[in-house]
Amino acid sequence: MSAVAQDGYWTHGKSYCVTLTYDDGIQSQIDHALPQLKKSGLKGTFFFADKAQGVWSQDEVDRVRDEGHELAAHTINHPCSRSFDWVKSGNALEDYDDARMSKELDENLSNLVRNGSRKDDTTFAYPCGSTFIDEDKHSYIPLVKERFSAARGTDGGIEFPGTGPIDLFNVKTIAGHQSDTQFRLNQLDTARQKNGWLVFMFHGVGGDYLTISAEDHKELLRTITQDDSVWVATFQEAAAWIRSKQENQ
Repeated sequence: MSAVAQDGYWTHGKSYCVTLTYDDGIQSQIDHALPQLKKSGLKGTFFFADKAQGVWSQDEVDRVRDEGHELAAHTINHPCSRSFDWVKSGNALEDYDDARMSKELDENLSNLVRNGSRKDDTTFAYPCGSTFIDEDKHSYIPLVKERFSAARGTDGGIEFPGTGPIDLFNVKTIAGHQSDTQFRLNQLDTARQKNGWLVFMFHGVGGDYLTISAEDHKELLRTITQDDSVWVATFQEAAAWIRSKQENQ
């Protein structure tokens, strides 16, 4: 048994942690992910950009919050590298400097607080997983650290607290749309065996883009709910738990 398990790392004696995250605030998440989460009794984290391609109505934002999910930050305009041909002129990461990104992050944070998020607990996900801005491509992670309690990247993998400190401002993830059912089950098995933190990243659920089918998403939730050894936590909850452990080591 690993040192993490012997120390009782996860809450209530759980063997591992799973976090379900959803990016961009798109309609299929409202149509499919929310009802499935509600039926399964699980909570997720929704990283949404206020003016990005899939803006929810205020009623939909209220629904996500009122059903107990975490509302989290994803910038305002969802800037990505201009290497993507769909990025609008003037809205690429290379067009941002520290002042522009700081202003956007502040607005993003203020909007979340207005919608019921606690300022000190709010988390963030990097659009497209990119952590640079400006032509020199310097990191804007320091700006994120000034405002948010943790951040999820897009580097693939599972976090294993027993192998060393976790970088809570670029947490690894498994992209749900890039894997078949067996791969996702294998990731759950690995996290369970090694006492890991498995963060799933979804975009479209049964529609939109970067899509996992509604049936596959439903099956994943069903599998998770049948496992008494897993702690299903929002991104904020899991990151706060890990931070408290790392600060006391």
